[in-house]
Amino acid sequence: MASGQRLTTGAREAKDVFHSRLSVSGDGRHLLVAGWVWHPYGIVEVFDLESALADPSVLDGRGVLPMQPGIDAEVESACWLDDDRLAVATGDEFLDDEGVASLGPRRIGVWSSSQRAWLHRSSVDFEVGTLLAGGGRVVSLHGHPRLIDVITGEVLAEWPEVKVSRRVGAFGVTHIPTPVAALRPDGTLLAVAQEERIALVRLPQGVGSADLPP
Repeated sequence: MASGQRLTTGAREAKDVFHSRLSVSGDGRHLLVAGWVWHPYGIVEVFDLESALADPSVLDGRGVLPMQPGIDAEVESACWLDDDRLAVATGDEFLDDEGVASLGPRRIGVWSSSQRAWLHRSSVDFEVGTLLAGGGRVVSLHGHPRLIDVITGEVLAEWPEVKVSRRVGAFGVTHIPTPVAALRPDGTLLAVAQEERIALVRLPQGVGSADLPP
């Protein structure tokens, strides 16, 4: 970013993936992609950046997340919880209804890059929309903000008076914008763009932490 120099060169075999909502883990080791393939259908991928710099074709593969067994539903959103763990939310669409998937429809999962496994998986009964994380806490943005427990999927607090768009996924109609919001790194304050102002929401203390041991 400092020089604008391209860090990867060489022969590539691009696949049918639209990379979107890129996010690098805090330690700079992994790249999170919450994009889609053409049906359209939302997916999530995580790439090891050290491997990608040594061999750029790594970015044309599946990355370090498994597909089967793994995610068997459309990904709505994903975000880093810390340097190792990320939260992934799925919607109603599924790939295969046979058997039991590791992460099926309408669920939230916590994935560990180091353990290459799902640490937690829980069902949710609401549309998750966009996910934000900070200080081990996770906020869902769909219609209005919700503080959720990614270990259980429980809604710990919500603010119906603070309106946000009902955007789901990285593709779709252009008249439904992605919510514009930011969560303080320690997870104590949420800022949400409104039509003529910025709403500030103080998150309750002592709840909603994903810092618990896996």
